[in-house]
Amino acid sequence: MPSVVLDTTACIGDRKCLKVCPTSVFGLVEPAEPMPVLQQLKITAHGGSQAYVKNELACIACMECVVACPQDAITVTP
Repeated sequence: MPSVVLDTTACIGDRKCLKVCPTSVFGLVEPAEPMPVLQQLKITAHGGSQAYVKNELACIACMECVVACPQDAITVTP
C-alpha cells in the first residue's frame, strides 16, 4: 500500500492534487495550525482551504499529484 504525506506547511490550497487524482485520495479542510502570513494569503487567494489526505487506501501511486503540486507538498512512497 502506498504512503501519502502532505506537508501542510507548504500546501497553498490550489486544488491541483484534487483535480488530477484518479482515485480521490485528497479532500479539502480549513487550515488548523498557525502559519506564516504569506502562506495564509496564498491559501485565501485559492479559496481558503488546504488539501488533506482523506483516503490513503485508495492511492494507486500514479504520482500525478506529486507532479501537479507546484509547492512540492506531496510525497508518495509506493
